[in-house]
Amino acid sequence: MNIERRRMNDNVSLDSLRLYDAAADNAASSVIKHYSSSFHIATRLYPKPIRRDIRNLYAVVRIADEIVDGTLHKANSLSGNTECISKALASYEQTILSAPHKRFHTDPIVHAYANTARRCGLSDAHLQAFFRSMRMDLNTSSFPDSDLQQYIYGSAEVIGLLCLDIFYAETPRPDSTTWPRIQEGAQRLGAGFQKINFLRDYAEDTAARRRDYYPRLSAPSAEEAFNSILAEARSDLLAGARTIKLLPPKVQPAVAAASEIYLELARKLSRNPEAVIGTGANKRRLSVPKAIKARIVSQAIVRSGYGATLHKLTRKVGA
Repeated sequence: MNIERRRMNDNVSLDSLRLYDAAADNAASSVIKHYSSSFHIATRLYPKPIRRDIRNLYAVVRIADEIVDGTLHKANSLSGNTECISKALASYEQTILSAPHKRFHTDPIVHAYANTARRCGLSDAHLQAFFRSMRMDLNTSSFPDSDLQQYIYGSAEVIGLLCLDIFYAETPRPDSTTWPRIQEGAQRLGAGFQKINFLRDYAEDTAARRRDYYPRLSAPSAEEAFNSILAEARSDLLAGARTIKLLPPKVQPAVAAASEIYLELARKLSRNPEAVIGTGANKRRLSVPKAIKARIVSQAIVRSGYGATLHKLTRKVGA
């Protein structure tokens, strides 16, 4: 009788843990949906387990961004809390690095991330590099090229490498010749995404956050600098795109869609340089229209042979 009751309690505990895991995953998923429509759309093309883990990782990255981008400062100003932002970031870093060692967390985002980190063997060194870049945001207002390279590695390139850990969690990694090419491709895509983001958000970063990733854009030769940065970003995106075919087939459509969306944004920037380096009302944040994103996603699905899910996904993208 006691043995039977113990088994029943164990089953109840296991069911409740699974329910909490699912709720935590849903909480993490809502973060990417609210903050990045492009990446949210692209993640819909991943198989469910990979989609879940990519979104769990993104949620942690997004929250760290919010700590350094002013959201915490605004909240503290409203509440009278004078907690130092750098201490909050350090505390969050320690929480994330130690999270995989515990099976339960009261914070559902941390709980979801911990499950992903254990499943996929996410690298502490890559997470530490990411948080180093976040600290640079707190201590640097103008980024010379040497600092910017280090910043992009930690804020974007290692995210690509962490995504590879997720892609290959249940898939054997390729041979020692192919694997470095895949890693370089992931880093180039991450760098390209980040550089395009810098250009798109340049007006907001410099005006609202007092943070200048590209001081060259405020020099007399701004147009030349803009063209050079954009060409560099496109080169990164194209170099990364050439390695997508080396990835597991099941993740190729999503990565290709994200790459193409950013290439489209690069094309839009090239046609509207005044949005970045113009004056007054000419400065604005550009984006890729939903209809074009839907077309890009549709093409990625068709190329992958996902025809049966085409209508359902593209309808939701264009909604």
